[in-house]
Amino acid sequence: MSKQKMPSKGNYKAVIIGAGRIASQFDSLESGEVLTHAHAFRKHPRVDLMGILDSNKNAARRAAKKWNCQTYDDLDTMMRKVQPDIVNVCTPDSSHFGVLLKIAHYKKTRIVICEKPITTNLADTKKIVRLYDTIGIPILVNYSRRFDAVVQKLRQSIRENKYGGIVCASGIYTKGIVHNGAHMIDLCRYLFGEVTSVVTTFSVPDFSHYDKSVSGCLEFKLCKQFHLMSGDERRYSIFEIDILFEKRRVRFIDFGFCVSIQKVTSDPRYAGYQCLGKPVIKSTSLDRAMVVLVDNAVLHLRRQSPLLCGIDDSLETQKICELLLHGKKFKKYDV
Repeated sequence: MSKQKMPSKGNYKAVIIGAGRIASQFDSLESGEVLTHAHAFRKHPRVDLMGILDSNKNAARRAAKKWNCQTYDDLDTMMRKVQPDIVNVCTPDSSHFGVLLKIAHYKKTRIVICEKPITTNLADTKKIVRLYDTIGIPILVNYSRRFDAVVQKLRQSIRENKYGGIVCASGIYTKGIVHNGAHMIDLCRYLFGEVTSVVTTFSVPDFSHYDKSVSGCLEFKLCKQFHLMSGDERRYSIFEIDILFEKRRVRFIDFGFCVSIQKVTSDPRYAGYQCLGKPVIKSTSLDRAMVVLVDNAVLHLRRQSPLLCGIDDSLETQKICELLLHGKKFKKYDV
């Protein structure tokens, strides 16, 4: 263990459990984009990153050196020494349940930020929800598109009927319905409201034996026709969503880092017909979503601002993923 880093006066102390890609490896302090939790903590003026822990000691040491913080030999030592306000869980999906159980013993923790999914098992997720409700520690879940200002603006536009009704929508993803497809389901819930119908149509084992990529047809409160399609992670990764409004076509492409918008216009060839105009492609704010995630946690601690994706939202998304994974149909969402 290296020498204890001293926090800045008045700041919140944060630690990261896990030193993998999303935790610390995808970028650096010099990167223009903020793609890791470590970078987001270092960018926020009200947060001090105090430590990183990983079962791989070499990975933890490299991350601690890279992000100018401490590394510790075990969770108990880090939690007792730092007494963090914010604990960030970035371990593999299968370990989340055990890690969250351990964190619950440290009563001075004020908020937990957790990578999705909360756990890989719906029953375990429900246990974590009950436990953290009991001890009064909120969990903020990183369904990253909720923290993109462009997505937030689109959600408001849908609520205001700015582009007319939703004709239909579709999405395509890879790498497991629970691990990665949950991003698509959560994004749709955020934009379109709750699910009212689910039918599974296809699956491909491109991630793990217990978490396949699943295709299906879903109905949401504000989108009566959504087609979920699964690619194959063994070939390449993809994440796109295509929404046809009465007055616009909006597509999130390049994993959500860009948005393509087409307006309805008169067909230049065939008089009396309407068509979509040339696409205007712009960058989204997904490269800043991690910063917004951390800021949401800080604002919740300072002002009790609502969490953009709390544990209850994560639970509802996982319920839909489990229905799709196990091929269960329903017409009324009551699970």
